[in-house]
Amino acid sequence: MKTKTLTLLMIFALAISTIPLTIYPVLAADVTTEITVTKLANDGTTIIDQVTVTVQEMMADSPELPVYGDGVTHYYFQGPTFDSENMWDESETVNIDSRDYGACKGTDVKDLCEKLSTGGAAPGDEIKIKAVDGMSKNFAYEDVYTPEPEQGKLVVTWYTADTADGITGYVTDGAYETGMRLIFFAETTNPDGKHVFGAWDMHETLAEEYWHYYYDGSTLWPSSSGLSVKWVSDIIIYSSEDVPETPDWPITLTGATTYTMNQTEFDAGVESHPETWFDVPGGAEFWRGIPLWRLVGCVDDAVHHGEGAFNDALAAAGYEVKVIGFDGYSTTLASADVARNDDMIVANSLDAEELPSEYYPLRLVGPGLTSGQKVGMIKEIQLVGLPEPENSDSLTATANVSLASVGIDVDRDNIDYGDVVAGRNSSVETVIITNTGNIECDVTMEVDSADVIAQDFYEQSLYIDGVLYDIDKVIARIAVEGLWFAATQLQVPASWTANLGTQEATFIFWAEAS
Repeated sequence: MKTKTLTLLMIFALAISTIPLTIYPVLAADVTTEITVTKLANDGTTIIDQVTVTVQEMMADSPELPVYGDGVTHYYFQGPTFDSENMWDESETVNIDSRDYGACKGTDVKDLCEKLSTGGAAPGDEIKIKAVDGMSKNFAYEDVYTPEPEQGKLVVTWYTADTADGITGYVTDGAYETGMRLIFFAETTNPDGKHVFGAWDMHETLAEEYWHYYYDGSTLWPSSSGLSVKWVSDIIIYSSEDVPETPDWPITLTGATTYTMNQTEFDAGVESHPETWFDVPGGAEFWRGIPLWRLVGCVDDAVHHGEGAFNDALAAAGYEVKVIGFDGYSTTLASADVARNDDMIVANSLDAEELPSEYYPLRLVGPGLTSGQKVGMIKEIQLVGLPEPENSDSLTATANVSLASVGIDVDRDNIDYGDVVAGRNSSVETVIITNTGNIECDVTMEVDSADVIAQDFYEQSLYIDGVLYDIDKVIARIAVEGLWFAATQLQVPASWTANLGTQEATFIFWAEAS
C-alpha cells in the first residue's frame, strides 16, 4: 500500500500547476429554508423544468420526500491529514472530530430532483449543489442516484444536534446556523464505529474530477469536508435533453389525411366560424377561436372544407381526438363528444390579444372541458382509430356536358371523370371558357340532371376551382376575347351511399354582362 501512496504523491506534485483553483469569498449568509431544483437542457442554459421545495414540505416526511436520519447517529467528514506519508488515510481516523456535523436529519437530493414534473436526472447527467453565497459542488448522476455504501445518500439536512461546533436545532428556528447543509450519510464506519465519509472514501467512490483538495500554498491535501456545501439553495441538473421546441406555427392535423395549417389559414377560419367563451361568467378572460370539430372535419375524410366537411357517420362510429401540446402534454376526447360541439374551442386569442407564451399558439378551452383537458401550446391534433368509411364501393361518374351559353365558348362537350371511390377525389378536369362576345361577362354554371339522386350527387361532390358548386356563384369574370381555365373535380363524400354506378348530368354555362 505504501508504494501506491508514493505513486499518487508523484502525480499530485506534477499536477499542482495545472489544477484550477477557485477561491470563494467569505460571506455572511443566512440559513436557507427552501431549495429550487432546476433542470437545464444540453445547451447548459435553457430551463426545461423548475420547482421550489420548502423545508416544511421536506420535514413533513411524505412518501415523495421521506426524512433520512434518526437524530442520534452522527455523520463525519474528514479534513486534510497534513501528513505526506498518509495523505489519504484509509483508516479514516485523522482530523475527523472537528468535522463532526452532528446527528442530522434531512432530505435525499435524489428525491428533491424527482419533484420535477418532467422527471429528475438521467444517467450521464451532472448535478450541481449550490449555496446561497455562490459556492457549489458538482456530482455525477451515480453519486446521487446509486451511491456506494461508503459514500451513502447525499442528504440536504435541515436539522442537526451536537455538532463539533456545538450546534443543535432546525433551520426553521435559525439554530442550525450552517443549514441547510449537504451531508453524506455514509453507511460504513471507521474502526471506531463512526460514520465517516473520508478522503479514502472520496477516492474510491467519486470520479477524480469531483475530488476536493485543501491547498495550503504548496501542497494539495485531499479533504472530503470541502464537499459539504453549507446554506444550500439550489440543485441544478445539467441534462443531456435537447432544447425544447419553441411553440409556434404551423400546427398539424392528422387523420384520414395530414394537413399542415399556418396561422393565416387558422385566423381566416376563426373569422368564418368564430366561437367565444368567458371562462368565468362575466369575467375578464375572454377566449376566441374556432370549434374543435371544425378542425377535425378538415382531416376526418376526403372532404376538407364547407359545412359538409365534418363526417357525422364516422364520429358516431367512434374514434379518439388527441390534442397535443409542444410540451408533450395532451388530452384525448371521444369523437361523439367532439361532434358539432361548439363548447370545445381551439382559441387563438385571449381578451382580443395574441395568446401569452404559456398558451401560444393555441389553447383548447371551453365549458365542455375539464381543467385537465385544456391543453395549451397546441402542436398537433390527431384522429386516432379513425374508422374506414362504410361504403368503399366504387362508382363511375360521367358528366355529359352540353352548352346553353350566350357570348361564350367552351373547349369541350363532355367530361368523363372515370371511376371514383366514395370518400376520394377524381382527377381534375379543366374546361377552357372563351368570351366570344364584345363585352366583359360573368360566367355562372348550372348542373341539370333528370335524375334527382344524380342531381344531389353533383351538388354535393362537384368543386370548381376548389370551391363547392353553387348555382348562384360567379365562377369567372372574363374580359373580351379572354380565356378562363375552370378546374373541375369531384370530391365524393365518404358517406355517399344513395346510389352507385353512373351518375349523369348536364353542365350549363351562362354568361351575363358584368
